[in-house]
Amino acid sequence: MQTTPLNPEDPLELGDFELLGRIGHGGMGQVFLGESLGGEPAAVKVIKPSVVDSESRLRFAQEIEVLKTIWGPRIAAFLGADADAEQPWLATEYIDGPDLARHVKTHGPLPPVLTAALGAILAEALSAVHTQGLLHRDLKPANILLGPNGPKIIDFGLAAFTESSVSLTAPHQVVGTPICMAPEQAAGVKPLTAAVDVYALGALLLFAATGHYPHEAATPYMVFHLVTDPGTAPDLSGVPAELVPLLSGMLAHDAETRPSLTDVVQQCRSLIEAQGMKIAQARRRLTTHTADQQHGQTSAVCVVSLRRAWAIFMPCASI
Repeated sequence: MQTTPLNPEDPLELGDFELLGRIGHGGMGQVFLGESLGGEPAAVKVIKPSVVDSESRLRFAQEIEVLKTIWGPRIAAFLGADADAEQPWLATEYIDGPDLARHVKTHGPLPPVLTAALGAILAEALSAVHTQGLLHRDLKPANILLGPNGPKIIDFGLAAFTESSVSLTAPHQVVGTPICMAPEQAAGVKPLTAAVDVYALGALLLFAATGHYPHEAATPYMVFHLVTDPGTAPDLSGVPAELVPLLSGMLAHDAETRPSLTDVVQQCRSLIEAQGMKIAQARRRLTTHTADQQHGQTSAVCVVSLRRAWAIFMPCASI
């Protein structure tokens, strides 16, 4: 994962975490690369001072409570937080790798068997999240990090307790990312069910296999219209034939007709085994595939940098 130097106005530490650089940013905040007193790397999320108010603190506190509740090998681990600090912050496990969106844009779609392996891994992880009484509600390629030990899910900022009567959104307010959003979520239906994460995972796997989403348009409003229109089928162009039944089921307009996450895991296993592989082999191959491509890209950058440095110091050298 690429980092950039801290800006002059950035804090140097938050809680017990020293801040080393910037990882990324969004509308609400900045994410820093941090390090604990014991040297544990962390991704430290901070709310921008310009948006700190009682509601943003409440949302941030809810995200912290969610992360304290969930656990699992495919979930970025909670390391610490302070929602009441002058600059509210949240630290989670640092995953050294690109997100799925960047990986696909840089290296192209995943092969079908690796897409199935990714589906099995994430469906099993989401099933565990649901068992703990939560929905993610904002699953998308940018929220899947491809680390050296395999993919992990991040950003539970929009997660909701499925049985909770407490909500920070108005009755018909829609939250989430339109390109991966289930029709009922886009329509503002409440309460939502596990089927919204099944749809989002289907949209994510479609992107992993093809580089495009079920519905794409010039504006978010137009995407909302396409997603909520039962007469507009998701765009499955370019999907390998063996993945079509799985993705068409996951992207069904009617939530009740979508497969369960357990069914998704089983279908992904069947696809992998049809290629003469074990699920564990496919998982390892996925991790190796993404790590090798990332390493190749890093090596290429290093070679270019070395060539440029050599040219600066030895302008007459032939390289």
